[in-house]
Amino acid sequence: MLGALKDSLASRAAKSMLAGRMERYGQLTELRIRSKEKMLLVQVLLAGEAEEIRIEVCRYRITPAEGGKIALVIESITASREWLQLLLEDFVVGQAIPIPAVAAMALGKPESSVPVSSSTSERPS
Repeated sequence: MLGALKDSLASRAAKSMLAGRMERYGQLTELRIRSKEKMLLVQVLLAGEAEEIRIEVCRYRITPAEGGKIALVIESITASREWLQLLLEDFVVGQAIPIPAVAAMALGKPESSVPVSSSTSERPS
């Protein structure tokens, strides 16, 4: 129960923080963090679109990154649009995405002590 409360508060705080950054592209309508399951749900209504886009991170991990920083590595993701699903699989899954320490507190503790480099992950050619 305490974990669910933490996730709810973290989800609201993250949504509030990211809403301003998303404003140019559309509206962040939902952001849900489930840290115990290592899952995220994001729904956005992009500018010029009639329907929301749903992105679900089905599995992620938090890892130490170069220079003492922290990174989010998405291991599995789904999207409500096929083109977006393919784009995310090709360019986001497996990549180390640097995140602020406060975000790591909301998403969970790092899983390993080996730093991950965002430049060493392979991308399709």
